[in-house]
Amino acid sequence: MRDALAKYWVIVPVTLLAAGLGWAYGGTRVDCLSWVPWLSLAILEMLLFLPPLRRGETMADARARVRYALTRDPLSYVGIALCAYLLFQCLNGGRDLMFDPDTTSWVFSPAPVSWGPFCVDPSDARPVLFWFPAALAVALGIRHGSNRRGKLVLLRVLVANGGLLGTFGLIQNLSDATKLFWMTPVQGSFFASFAYPNHAGAFFTLLFAINLGLLLQALLSKEDRHHAVWLGVALLMNLTGACLSCSWAAILTSLGLVVFGGIYALRHAWSLIDAGKRLKAVSVYIGVLVLGIGFLFFAAPENPILRELEKMPWSNPVGEMAGRRWPQTAAAFHIWRHHPWFGVGACGARRYVSLKAYENRPIFSQTWGDNVRNDPMQFLAEHGIVGFGLMLGAAVLLFIPFCRRLWHAHETQSLGRTGSGSLFLRLSPIAVTLFVGVLLIAAYSLIDLPFRSPAVLVMWVAALACAPAFLPVARGQELSGSVAGGEAGRKQ
Repeated sequence: MRDALAKYWVIVPVTLLAAGLGWAYGGTRVDCLSWVPWLSLAILEMLLFLPPLRRGETMADARARVRYALTRDPLSYVGIALCAYLLFQCLNGGRDLMFDPDTTSWVFSPAPVSWGPFCVDPSDARPVLFWFPAALAVALGIRHGSNRRGKLVLLRVLVANGGLLGTFGLIQNLSDATKLFWMTPVQGSFFASFAYPNHAGAFFTLLFAINLGLLLQALLSKEDRHHAVWLGVALLMNLTGACLSCSWAAILTSLGLVVFGGIYALRHAWSLIDAGKRLKAVSVYIGVLVLGIGFLFFAAPENPILRELEKMPWSNPVGEMAGRRWPQTAAAFHIWRHHPWFGVGACGARRYVSLKAYENRPIFSQTWGDNVRNDPMQFLAEHGIVGFGLMLGAAVLLFIPFCRRLWHAHETQSLGRTGSGSLFLRLSPIAVTLFVGVLLIAAYSLIDLPFRSPAVLVMWVAALACAPAFLPVARGQELSGSVAGGEAGRKQ
């Protein structure tokens, strides 16, 4: 029993961190995040001192293996560099607004260390010290502190937590709540614990995509079929959360996942089930679609989902959306051009926007808001080539294992070792839906700001770090890694 539990020691703080951020206002209120650094440290402590044991390993061997793996993982060094960069940036401020008589314009006073990254206001910059170190701790904990079963348990707990949060949001809606948790006043609409609807939409859309794969895998596995009922309930509540967030992007994406995800599920399972089950599955899928459409358009024509869809500029959605967001993106690009290497500090773009002009046209805070509706552009403007490069490098290092295993699966099939059929349909549905969810949120970040919510950021990192485990791995690579780790342990 003790050995079985030891496999999940690292997963416990990872789960608490990822799930807790969803309930803590999506992680957007820094006054509610004092517990985050402690859980991040707990992940690293568990990873170093209580790593999961492989067959035949002692705890000393496991610790040596994990230490060796961490020193060989480029993500460790990129993560340390990014955390050091953000800390220096936060400490190198603030800068006061002052009038320059020589240029007859308002400027910010020099930073204490003029040659390094800086921030305008340390209190504004401080939240990123809670976001990115936590996401990096989660990534390293999952990569080196859990096996495939541990990752599966983590994903199941996270979608169950999303289902509970979606249920809570539904209860708030039905009670006509005007405050978050019936206590915290907010401006505009909100859902569950998220004060910004698009953060809620991205969070539940990602969980809905993950939930789809978990449910399909459970239905096709005799050992895990008993999980199908509660996974189905969680799926419904995560879909409810995505739709009731009243984010039109989340509504369209989640409804698209219902249609195309259902078709993928049927196609994936088609050769694995008999004719009677095929007919039953098709009938259930069509029935669900008909009931859903009937409810939206006929049974409850005044529902908030339909009201949000009616606001969509269907004649030219891309042009309308780009037109509203382009001034923000252009202003952020203009700011970055003047501070290319280090940017203007975390949350500094909104401080600079009133001082800058784009093509001799001032950009006022009324049209800007607090953030750019384009995460990559805002991170570039605020952290420059160096900081944004480290962030992008960390994301690429998370993608590489998935791409490597996907290529291995392709090569294995091309050599005729896995039978016939489309590679896409032969992969684990969990791997497919994890990757689809990750790509959807990455695309969403180009038109909005999902990664300004730590709950979405950490969930996205966790999904990407888990995905490779559900793809086939080259046995030679796996053995070589184990042997190297074992040799390191013996040398210790």
